Amino acid sequence: MDRAYANALKRKEEIEAELARIDSFLDLYRHFAGPEGEQVEPLPDGISNEEPAQSRVTRFPKPSEIADMAERVIRGADHPLTRADIVSRLESAGVSLNSDDKPRYVGTILWREKARFTNIPGQGYVMADMATPEQHAMDLIERGSGKEPEDEKEKSAFE
Repeated sequence: MDRAYANALKRKEEIEAELARIDSFLDLYRHFAGPEGEQVEPLPDGISNEEPAQSRVTRFPKPSEIADMAERVIRGADHPLTRADIVSRLESAGVSLNSDDKPRYVGTILWREKARFTNIPGQGYVMADMATPEQHAMDLIERGSGKEPEDEKEKSAFE
């Protein structure tokens, strides 16, 4: 392959990865900015614009919404993320997850989206279109076992 052509392909991949990260940021921003991306002026110290706790309603995203957000997070990272990494990034973005075991909950959602997500044992989840053929094969072997994968980092924390 011509060197200039190979360099152009490499640069194109870098630009596409950067665009995916920017798209992820913009999607998360739109999701959390409020209606019409309204800008809220900061209030003086000691004054809160939050409603009292009893009248505030927490909205938990649907599993399909969590899968969409996880996709944006993974594409933005551009490398495999463990379930705990995904939970941490979602919560940092203000997403509330309705589960006592959040990593397992997110893992179950991604596990059920087999066509979209690939689990690389010991590394975490990537998008199926980001995985190499070897990574797809490892995922298929693990899925053949019939049980959900456990992240190596998380497994060692409980042993």
